[in-house]
Amino acid sequence: MIAAPCSIVVERGVPIPMRDGVILRADVWRSADGAPSPVLLQRLPYNKSDVFQAQFICGMEPVRAAEAGFVVIAQDTRGRFTSDGEFVPFVHEAEDAVDTIAWIRSRPYANGQVGMFGASYVGATQLLAASAAPEGLVAIVPQLTAAEYYDTWSYVGGAMQLSFLLQWVFEVLAGPDVARRPEGEPASRAAKTLAALLEDPQSAFRSLPIDRPELAELAPYYADWVRHPTRDAYWQAIDPSARHSEMRVAGLHVAGWNDLFLEGSLRTYRGLREHAATSWARENQYLVVGPWSHGNLMDWQGDHWFGYGANIGALDMTAQQLAFFGAAFAGSTAPFPRVRYFLMGADEWRTSEDWPPPGVVERSLFLRSTGWEDARHGRLTAEAPAAGEAPLSYRSDPLDPVPTVGGATFLPGLLHGRNSGPKDQSCVEARDDVLVYTTDPLETDLTVAGTVRLELHAASSATDCDWTARLVDVRPDGTAYGVVDGILRARYRDGLDTARPLVPNLPECFEVTLGTTAMTFQRGHRIRLQVASSNFPRFDRNPQQFIEVATAGPDDFLAATQVVFGDAARASRLVLSVLSDNQSA
Repeated sequence: MIAAPCSIVVERGVPIPMRDGVILRADVWRSADGAPSPVLLQRLPYNKSDVFQAQFICGMEPVRAAEAGFVVIAQDTRGRFTSDGEFVPFVHEAEDAVDTIAWIRSRPYANGQVGMFGASYVGATQLLAASAAPEGLVAIVPQLTAAEYYDTWSYVGGAMQLSFLLQWVFEVLAGPDVARRPEGEPASRAAKTLAALLEDPQSAFRSLPIDRPELAELAPYYADWVRHPTRDAYWQAIDPSARHSEMRVAGLHVAGWNDLFLEGSLRTYRGLREHAATSWARENQYLVVGPWSHGNLMDWQGDHWFGYGANIGALDMTAQQLAFFGAAFAGSTAPFPRVRYFLMGADEWRTSEDWPPPGVVERSLFLRSTGWEDARHGRLTAEAPAAGEAPLSYRSDPLDPVPTVGGATFLPGLLHGRNSGPKDQSCVEARDDVLVYTTDPLETDLTVAGTVRLELHAASSATDCDWTARLVDVRPDGTAYGVVDGILRARYRDGLDTARPLVPNLPECFEVTLGTTAMTFQRGHRIRLQVASSNFPRFDRNPQQFIEVATAGPDDFLAATQVVFGDAARASRLVLSVLSDNQSA
């Protein structure tokens, strides 16, 4: 036990027994007088003693919180660092949280009220805890985290988030797991596999699942993720979003426009606002969305500087979280607006009564092929197309995929946002397998605040393919920067739990969700849409056959002709959520 300044006591490695006898260990910050206080709990697999992971990323200073009258507990999750047991992502978190909270409530320094906080997987430990509705859990602050662990965590639109899942394994999870293994040939092989991945991550991205069986030995759970490409019982068993109606917690949800888990954060906020178990919980949901990417909550994102005010440090998240928890424990509302979001383009913070902001209306821009000599370029117009307008087409080759350039990625350099967020799209738009549709210069500012989706009338010569779409801001000098993008694996066009092959060359309407954003396209700028069939290595490659992607070999990957229609009978359109006081594009 260590006596810290200001009469704060820090206890390290405190054992906490689980129902099956496994011991998890935690660090505790509390007032030396031992007076019963509310407890703020963080359950993380990233080392409770790592200041960067446990404090900086989560925006919570434990000593400051203890000085404000809270007890702070940081616990290594099962099988991680100082805690015993075997780590299997997501599987044990609900039960272990229930047992941990029950143990906390039995401590003499605890008054029975518990809040939870933390980012990324540490948000997952909160949502899984809340789904079990343990007695005493009052409030949560899930940051930069998904609503469930199939859609937006492991897969998006049915396509695997390849670069994220692989990097999560070899950058974060595998090292401590390998270090815990008993000496012997299996541990030696796992260590060699990990060293090779860290030395050359691009080779891991380029290889196919069938070519890397050693990954199953390094991280058995990764093999499970690959083997379950649909939202089946495997994923449903660990889906907290299915239990919003059982959650009784207030929530402060912190998200980033360029974070790969953005849609999950928004879904949890909306789900608890509408379906939480009590009226008090429904009324006490709050949302903060910055321009941030995963791991990078700074003012620079990609190629753009958003200003000093965009830095998470400007918000003082410790103060904001403590104010939220204080209000929740008192049974009152938080002393700040329900929604605070950063409006990109204008590069300023805005507040709102809810999300999406009141006053948002849908505005359609139609994909037109007329007026351009280039076979890959078309126009975006508010006017619907006439009969007889010709389609645009391209050849998609999964062995030569469109590269990931910016967006909500987890590519190397994530803590600096080097590869994520708004990036120059010139190299993408120069490719023959990317269609580009552009508006005329805007006559007035246009603010998009909400979901962006694409109703795409298209056909493929293949029995399966991916449709990708990216919203782009084109500046007056012609440079183009991505805003938000999405993907649909065509076999899942009827739903993420149902796969159905394409009929080659049969036109169908596909709905591609690009995602959610808050962006002002300024006067003189143009709005652009990219349409393609790959975004690699953010997403895995589709062999463009209706076969199991996990077992596909190089000979199974086939090129295909993709046709995008834009005539009166098959009017493809980009649908924007626009603040109603804005003029038409």
